[in-house]
Amino acid sequence: MHERDGALMPALRFTFAVSSYDHVQAVVDGRIPIEGAEPLFIRLPIPEMFRRFTISRDWDVSEMGFVQYATLRAGGDDSIVGIPVFTSRLHRHTAIFVRSDRIARPEDLRGSRIGVVAWANSAAVWARGMLSDMHGIRPSEITWYQGGVERPGRAEVVRPRYLAPDVRMIPVADRGMEEMLWSGDLDGFILPSPPASVEGSVVSGGLVRRLYQDPRQAERAYLEKTGCLPIMHMIAIDRALYQRDPGIALRIYDALEASRLAYFARIADTAASRVPVPWLEEYIASLRSLIGPDVWPYGVEANLPSIETALRYLREQGLIEGGATAADIFPEWQAMRR
Repeated sequence: MHERDGALMPALRFTFAVSSYDHVQAVVDGRIPIEGAEPLFIRLPIPEMFRRFTISRDWDVSEMGFVQYATLRAGGDDSIVGIPVFTSRLHRHTAIFVRSDRIARPEDLRGSRIGVVAWANSAAVWARGMLSDMHGIRPSEITWYQGGVERPGRAEVVRPRYLAPDVRMIPVADRGMEEMLWSGDLDGFILPSPPASVEGSVVSGGLVRRLYQDPRQAERAYLEKTGCLPIMHMIAIDRALYQRDPGIALRIYDALEASRLAYFARIADTAASRVPVPWLEEYIASLRSLIGPDVWPYGVEANLPSIETALRYLREQGLIEGGATAADIFPEWQAMRR
């Protein structure tokens, strides 16, 4: 039971699918409760989690790809309500893999054949945007192949609706991209998690390698130019649950924010930290000098550069049209914060 408007109310029960990140674990294991709620937490591989929530809302609250969410909301789908809790964010320079016999530098990607699991995959959207911003390489200068990695026939969950006519994207239903890369039918691919054969080649200095030999330097240059720490995942609520109790969005946010703050306070306190990383204090200090005092903020205002850049990439890459803003994709949140 919990108190609401002066009356005792039964706790709100719902299902919640989320990965086991350290900065959310205190909520998942109950050390930090969600006020007035009894969530049942679900753990699944990320592709299955995202696909099932996006297509059929198999649970009430879910971690979700930020690009997929922004594409749907900017396109008028209000069946989901976003909470600006960004569970995963990272640069995607290390997600671009190429054949070293064909691609030596980013500019060599012009005229190449590159595979993606989905046009609206968050890693691919950010990587294509980065290539445009940092190297002037437009999506129309590459031939894109979309499909499964090890198994063929992966369908897109969120399809591009406004692709420019000069962008060539070829669905592949009969072969996996891993095979196509090794056979020479692809020059590279953009993948958040590469197959073992590619990882082995990268480690051994084989035929397939990462595009950037010094990704940290490239990522720092991108951060300094754009102010973006790219957003990969976020939290979304099925509108049916939100309508039962609109306050649940803020209560979920508050619990996850408390978990985040506790986690970063712990790892920043080297005297009490259990994180076995030498020079951790110095590393965090260097991050703060570049990013600011909060290296992993939640909320809309603190993340406007990343959100607005993502929306620009979605327009440039044919996933949305018009002038959608952060307020347009987080309208419920903006209303709550007034």
